[in-house]
Amino acid sequence: MKRDARLNDRQKRILEDLFGRSVAGETMQQVAESHGINRKTLSLWKNSDHGKQLHADFQKEMSTNDLPKFYSKLSEKMQSGSYKHMELYAKIHGLLAPEKQEVVTEERKVSDSPISKERLDEIKKRLGETVADADRTIKRVK
Repeated sequence: MKRDARLNDRQKRILEDLFGRSVAGETMQQVAESHGINRKTLSLWKNSDHGKQLHADFQKEMSTNDLPKFYSKLSEKMQSGSYKHMELYAKIHGLLAPEKQEVVTEERKVSDSPISKERLDEIKKRLGETVADADRTIKRVK
């Protein structure tokens, strides 16, 4: 079956049955066997574009029943003074302006450095001496 192929009425009914029964805890294998088809065939139907759309519609329909509970709980938490719940409510309803952050970078030259040129020369000199001292202490090991 092509991924973008449309499912026929029988295939759609079987998929809808799968979605409902999987919520109840049944496996894809059990649903396929009860309809007299192979699990791989059922999986192909489910993973087709049309099958994915049917599943998304099923999930949306299932969650529609939970929306009143969600808003009731959100309202309850907001009224108790929960800042997080107030912020979530404001985001859901577009009451908050989108957050923008401006990042400012600044380039600094050595001449802008708080360390004086003399101090930098001294540091370079010491680093040079340290490297030279380290070279003298290395012995060849066979």
